[in-house]
Amino acid sequence: MFDAYETTCFSLLSGCSSFSKVTPWLKSSSTSKELVHAPWDRFHIDIFDLIFELLDLEDRIRFKLVCKQWRDNTKQISQPLWLMFPHQPNNECLSFFDMCDGKVVKLNLPKSVRGGWVFGCSKGWLFLAMRTTFRKLRILLFDPISKAQIPLPLLPTTSSFKERFIDRLDEWIPSACTIGSVESSSCIVAVIFGEYLAVCRPGDQRWTLVEGLLAEGYSYGNIIFFKGELYASVMSTEDVANNVSFQTHSITIGSRRVKLKLIYSPPPSLLLFYDEDADGMLSYHKDCNRLPCLLESNGQLLMVTQILDAISTHREEENLLRYLQAADFQIFKIQTTEDALCLTSLPHLDNQSLFLGIGDCLALNNPDKFHKNCIYFLQLLDYENDLTWPYVCREAGVYHLDDGSIKRCLPSIQTENNSFMHWFSPNINSVYM
Repeated sequence: MFDAYETTCFSLLSGCSSFSKVTPWLKSSSTSKELVHAPWDRFHIDIFDLIFELLDLEDRIRFKLVCKQWRDNTKQISQPLWLMFPHQPNNECLSFFDMCDGKVVKLNLPKSVRGGWVFGCSKGWLFLAMRTTFRKLRILLFDPISKAQIPLPLLPTTSSFKERFIDRLDEWIPSACTIGSVESSSCIVAVIFGEYLAVCRPGDQRWTLVEGLLAEGYSYGNIIFFKGELYASVMSTEDVANNVSFQTHSITIGSRRVKLKLIYSPPPSLLLFYDEDADGMLSYHKDCNRLPCLLESNGQLLMVTQILDAISTHREEENLLRYLQAADFQIFKIQTTEDALCLTSLPHLDNQSLFLGIGDCLALNNPDKFHKNCIYFLQLLDYENDLTWPYVCREAGVYHLDDGSIKRCLPSIQTENNSFMHWFSPNINSVYM
């Protein structure tokens, strides 16, 4: 490894020799009249940026390990964005697609974490679930770059939780999960377990269940930590009257208190029956469902609502297949006080691109790499059908805010377990933290 660093340093120094007439680092010796190169650890930050952006992940890690000055001057460079593919429990590696470089990245899994499935990600950490027996689910945070593992508590043992969640574990598709800090030692973890919101800190013996906040007919959607507070979107699962738009609560986690702010997403104003075929076996409904996502963008909190249409097939009074299709998106800037919520509609994103999925929802300023003023979205589940297995998701694509068009240019995926595609931003600083 030292030879690699030595070769890298030599190549960088050789490549910089052409700057001798313009850079103050290279100056003539008054005695020998020969060029004296400045120390290799004092390159200008602009040169660091140019070099670093051209390196793949492996070379970026090596670059940062050369010395502290090289490491510090590259901390603020934008992180890579990967599309994580679903994997089977017997896989020995994780597979990603680098959206910037257009390359497939494979990272080996330690034997200790093989056999599980990924149910979410946040800030460079993957949420892994592994089960040894039916009622024992091992959950941990895993950093695929540094291979670090942080065990999380076992599932809660309350009777209501067992009855409503554990007995349906095989059908569990987590709604969302997030952590409050990249620094694992100080982070708070929040996960949606079916109808339950649970929080903990690494090292805790048990999860703190947040119960009794939602009325019948409501469920949690997306969650995010923003400026030290936990925000959760709330969706109506039934045709219920919604007179509440915002609530603030306080959660006690050990000796810490965290504010929980619930943002209620309004249901469709009307279930529009659009059309059906001659024999009534196929029907089409517009704006039948809305899925809210919370994300941070340029220091602001946004809520992006995905609007879905539905195509249903029937036989007599039995619903055979219900296919959900992304049709439109709405973007709002969120501003809150203790007891008030203000939503401001955003008609465009300027040079930004948004990335929505069941893991991290991200906002990136990189018009050279991605289409600007667009939303890249991953569909968790695009149909409901008890007769067909495994899941097949075809609805991932790119939504263009300029004209409202959708291009389904991302790959369709098929999975036999509860592991789906995620947007993932690897924490390349974790190797030397």
